[in-house]
Formats: sequence, C-alpha cells, structure tokens
Amino acid sequence: MIYHLKIALRTLIQGKLYTAISILGLALGIFCSLLVSTIVLDEFSYDKDWSRSANIFRLLSVMERGTETIDKTGAAYAGLAPELKRTFPEVEEYSELYVSPIDMKLTPESNQHINLKALYTDSAVQHLLDIELLQQQDLQPTKPVQKIIISEHVAKSYFPNTDPLGMEIYDLPRYESKANRYLIAGVMKDMPANTHLRADIVILKDRTEKALEKADHGMYVRHYLLLKSGTEPKAFEQKVNRWYRDYVTSKNPTRYELQPIQDAYLRSDFPAYQVHKGNLQQNYIFIAVAALLLLIACINFVNLSTARASSRLKETGVRKVLGASKATLIRQFLLESMLVFGVSTVLSLLLYTLALPFAEKFIEHPIAFTLSNNLGYFGAIWAIVFLISLLTGLYPAVFLSSFQTVNNNINNLLKTPRNKRSKLREALVVVQFSLSIVILIALFVMSKQINFMKDKDPGFDSKGLISIDHISFDEKSTAFKEALNANPNIQSHSFSSWLPMDGAGYMTRYMEDPGNPGHKVEMWYIAGEPNLAETLGLRLKEGRFLSATRPSDAIEADNYDDESNAMRPAVLTASTAKRLHVAQLDQEMGKEKIVPVGIVEDFNSESLHKQLVPTVIVGYRNPQYGALLIRVQDGKEQEVMQYVARVWKDLYPDKLLDMELMKDKLQAQYKAEERIEALFRAFSILTMFLAALGVFGLIVNTVSLRVKEIGIRKVMGASVLRIMTMLSKDFLKLTLLAALLASPLAWWAMHNWLDNFAYRIEINPWLFVAAGLIAVLIALLTVSIQALKAARANPVDSLRDE
Repeated sequence: MIYHLKIALRTLIQGKLYTAISILGLALGIFCSLLVSTIVLDEFSYDKDWSRSANIFRLLSVMERGTETIDKTGAAYAGLAPELKRTFPEVEEYSELYVSPIDMKLTPESNQHINLKALYTDSAVQHLLDIELLQQQDLQPTKPVQKIIISEHVAKSYFPNTDPLGMEIYDLPRYESKANRYLIAGVMKDMPANTHLRADIVILKDRTEKALEKADHGMYVRHYLLLKSGTEPKAFEQKVNRWYRDYVTSKNPTRYELQPIQDAYLRSDFPAYQVHKGNLQQNYIFIAVAALLLLIACINFVNLSTARASSRLKETGVRKVLGASKATLIRQFLLESMLVFGVSTVLSLLLYTLALPFAEKFIEHPIAFTLSNNLGYFGAIWAIVFLISLLTGLYPAVFLSSFQTVNNNINNLLKTPRNKRSKLREALVVVQFSLSIVILIALFVMSKQINFMKDKDPGFDSKGLISIDHISFDEKSTAFKEALNANPNIQSHSFSSWLPMDGAGYMTRYMEDPGNPGHKVEMWYIAGEPNLAETLGLRLKEGRFLSATRPSDAIEADNYDDESNAMRPAVLTASTAKRLHVAQLDQEMGKEKIVPVGIVEDFNSESLHKQLVPTVIVGYRNPQYGALLIRVQDGKEQEVMQYVARVWKDLYPDKLLDMELMKDKLQAQYKAEERIEALFRAFSILTMFLAALGVFGLIVNTVSLRVKEIGIRKVMGASVLRIMTMLSKDFLKLTLLAALLASPLAWWAMHNWLDNFAYRIEINPWLFVAAGLIAVLIALLTVSIQALKAARANPVDSLRDE
C-alpha cells in the first residue's frame, strides 16, 4: 500500500496542472453540494426534534361546496379541541400555539424597542413541546401582569450579569392605549432553530374552554392536538369528521384535517397564519442544482483522467511487462482517484466552514442541522464521497489498465479512429455544457419574471403612498386626521380595514353567479373611508367614487347590524361588474345588499402569484381601529414620515408605529424569488466556470498530444488562424450541440416554475439563443487562449527531436 501511495503521489505531482484542475473543480462541486444539502436537510428537519413530534397534529379547517374545496385554513373553532378531548380517548392533550412578532422595551420611558418573536400558548404546552427551563418562578398566568418565559439568548443580550427573574418589561401595543406589563417568570434554553414555532419568548395565557357551537360557527384559534401513541391519524381524522357531521345542524359542515407538526413548515400551502414558513418546491430546485454541480465536477475528473491516457500508455505497458496484473493497475489508478477526492473534500469542508455564517445570513435564520453538530451527517458525507470517487474513478482506472503491451499501447491508440476514441469524452463535454446552459436559461427566465412582477402596474398608484398597519385609534382618530390635514405635503388620507398585499379583503360573501346558475361567486370586501379608492389612486372607468359628502355612502364602522343588512353603495372592479352582469349603475342588487355606483379598473389586491378576485369597495366612517393610507406629494415621502412619527409620539406615546412606503412593501413581497435568483446567479457562474475548467484541461491535453502535428503544419505554411480553427472547431460543435439539447429541458423546467404565478412572462426564444451564445463564447475563449499559445509556438522546439 505504501508503494502504491508513493506512486500515486508522484503521478499527481508530475501532472500538477491536471491535478490542480481536478481538485479545484471537485472542491467547488463538493463544497456547493455540501452547503446546499445542509440548507435543504435543515429545512426538512423542522419540528422533528420534539420528543413527541410523531403524535402532534395541527387542526385544519376545510370549507367545501360539494366536492370542491373553497377554503382551507390553519385554525379551527375554539370549542373543537376541548370537545375532542372530552369525547375521544385518543386525544391526550391540546394546546393553543402560535408565533407572532412583538415589540418590547425594557422600561416604560425607553425610546428603544426590541423586535422579538413571541410564542403565545397556555400551560398545556409542556405536554406537547420540550421547553427546557433553566430558571423559573410560579408560571401560573395572572392579571393584569402577564407572565413570560424568555430565552437564554434574550437573557444574555438584554440582562447581562443580572438575574432577570421577577423583572418586568413592556410591549408597544397595537390595540391597547397603554403598554402591557410582562413579568419574567422563567428563563428557557433557546428553542431549536428548526421549528416553525421558533420564538424568543413564551407568553403564557389563561386556558379557557369555549363551547362548540351546534350551528358550525365560532371564533377561530390555532390548536394543536397530542394524540396517544398508537393512534392512526387518518383513521382518527375520519372518525372526527363523522362525529362532527352528526354533532352540528349545518347541511354543509366544516371538514377537519390533522396536519402532522413535521409538515407544518414545508407543506402549508394555505393560509396558516405562521411566521416561519418554508417552500417545498424551492428545496427540490436546490437539490437538483446541487446534484448538477457535483455531476459537472465529476465529469471534469473523468474527462481529464481519460484524456491523459495516451501520456500514460508507456507507463502502463512497462508495468504489465514487469508483471503487474490488471487488478493491481486498477487499484493503483483508483487510489489516485481517491487521493484527489480526499484532498478536494478537505478543501470543500474548509470552504463550507467559512461560508456557513454567510449562508445563515442569506437565508435569514440560523441553521440547526450542520456537519459540526451531526456526526452521522459528517460520516455520511465521507461515505458518499468515497462511493462517488470509487464510481467516478472506476472507468478511467479500467480504461488505463486495459492495454496489453508497450507496442500495442501506442499502435492501438494510433489505429483507433479519433472520433471513436474520444466519443465518451465528447458526450461528457456535451452533458457538462447542457447542464450549465439549463441553469443559465433558468437564471434569465427568473430575472425576467421577477422584473416583470416588480414593474407591472398593480392598478393603483404606489408612488407617494404610505401605509400604517392596523391599530386602535383610541378616540383620537379625529385629532390624528387634523394633524395630517395640517401638513401641506399630504394630499389625502383614508382609514381602511385592509392594506394592499395583506390579503384580498377583510371579509367575503357568496353571491349567485349569473353566468353559471346554481353556483356562487366568492366576493371579497374592502372597507374604508369614502375616499379610500381615490387615496389608493384607483382609475375610475364608469360612474363615481364614494363620497364623504353623501351620508348614505358610508355606515358607522361599529354598526354591525347595518354591515349585515343595510343596502350599501359600492364601487366594483371592472372584472367584478362583468362577472355579476352589472349592466346599469345605481340599481340595487338585493341579495348582495349593494348598490353599484362606480366601476374602477382592475387592481391587484394581492401579489402576482394570485389571480384577480371579485372585489367590492364599501364605505365606513369614524373607525376606532384599522389601517391608514396616506397620499403625499412625490419626493416628500421621507419628510412626511418624519412628521407622522412626531405626531404619533404626541398622540400615541406607548403604541407601535408600523409605517412603510407602499412601493417598498410591493418590492418586498418577491423577496423569496429574489433569493432564488441570487442563488441561480451564483450557480450559473459556478457551472460555467467548472465547464470551462474542464474544457481548459482537455484543450491543454489535446495540444500536448498534437504538438508535433502543429509544428509540421506551421512548417508547411499553416497560419495561426488556421491552427486555432483546427483546435477550436470540435469544441465549438460540442457546445452548439449542448445548447440544442439544453433548450427543451430548460423550457420544460421553467414552464413548470412559471405555473406558480398567475401573471407570468412568455418564455422568449431569444433567451435560449443568448444562453447558447454565452456558452459558445466561454468555450471559445477558453480554447482560443491555449490554441493561440500553441499556434504561435516555434515549430523548431516541437520538431527538434525528429
């Protein structure tokens, strides 16, 4: 073994250029695969560390009309879970669990606030989650001061060298006029990073058991069930639904599903009301790209190893003459392969360690599942690398050991037609560039789609529009409006029950579909002061906007009887008016209890992932809670925001001001897509670099084999351009072939990706042409540099031995 190791090291050092190319390519491929696989495995590990995670389920509510699912949500009636525990022995416990952002301050007078994530729950949480308490007092909830448990990280960050137990902190509320007090009653070990319930503090609430209504309605809460071990979830789910159909009087009762807590993070493609939520499709994309990167690196290694066969023919032949068996030679060549892979893996692990903090910053949360804290994963990586090195190195090893004698080595190689001899290498080059071009086309399509979404007119004027998120106005709304009216840079303002991109509206109603008798249309309602549509900058097509000078255009905000029964003037979007067959304005729609007085152009109330929905705008006045939209002069946004902050501090010194520019909010909703685009940009650069690296190694080897041929051609009068063309044309053909093969695969992949968007670009054929040309230019540039060097060499140097 020592002898074989010495020979392997000597061979690798002698061919240092090829060794360096192989190690660099493999190190980059393994590094990217390691980093991406770590992120993906971490995503798939969410909520699996809880000791009873296999028995914890979230209650989901499903609304159906016939066999059609019309709505699904991550909550259920507050009385359901208590009733299930009383009725079914399979239910061991239940608890309300949800995470929400909260802003807090250490003292009532402090102007500095802390952004935290709070887990709201009750005392039963100890039966479901493994919350490890490091310090604690009496945790029983009390009033008026709520008890909280803070994480170890919060304790060290904000209470250094101090025992925080018994201390009070204060929130910046949205709906209370004064700050709430919170008593620190416990310090817990930091919650796992890989849970969708990840939080900095736990706020303990009283556990109240509400009755389950027979009429199939009630208040929604987010309940999780703990089932007894051995309970079959699907069978129990069916049992619950049979029982509930008999329990309620509704003809079309709600159906319930049990979602495993392990699926909550990645498989919640419905309104789940959760802060931490992943993307399953995105993880599959990452897995595919990481595999492609590693494949390209392995192809480089195989190509370079087989391309160097001719330079090692004499060595192989001499060893066979001296008695070396084919098995011995295969072991020798495999050892070389494993050495290259071993060095590459060590380098990749170093890069991985350096890059991990940047990866956590990029995905904006800590990674729990890493090589350093999972020895099984670390061992699996080495086992996989060993297997890949064995499989990748096997073909070159068999190929190099297959020649019989010294003379036959050379003669067989010379007699073998060139195209047959290099067929596999050419195929691998095509595969390399095909994969690189697919990723490059994907990058182009993603960039165009993201730019399309950012630039698309949402149907309202986002420039100069400021939003303040939902709060209570505490009988000060009139004073607030007067202060806003006093600023000449503020053109208009409107209180609203809704903000753009925060859902399609504040409530829904079902109306008869005139175009499809027997079916209903789900109508989304947006309510605000009468000037809401004008403040938004909606474009009027027909009729009029709601007006504050017409008392009948708005109802009192808290008049629930009028909201349910009054005939209300309304503004419809154009597609809504068409859907409802509105032929004439100012005509009552009795069943819908609206009177259309105006029609506006369609606008996107949600992100471009979703289709337009039928939308009705109605008016209210004197709201005591809600959101606020402010229209300001262009260029005066920052000045107005500073002014609003000062007014806010005077009127609401203890309340949270959540204010932002609407254009920033619109841009931020596509942050996930921008993150994927950034990754694909990096992946595209890496894949092209690896492909170019492989081509560089092949052209260097080709030139070394044909150096005398090039010298003879120069002596016979061949120009530099002719020699460069001779050396480049084969690689050019392979790259063009790769572009042709990559195009249909890229079109299929990106067509499926674009299906996630209701509004999408058409895939332009020129994107494929551009990607192909870039690949051709990279290959041509890589080949031409070495070809030019060979073509300009003095032929005397290459022919002196002849």
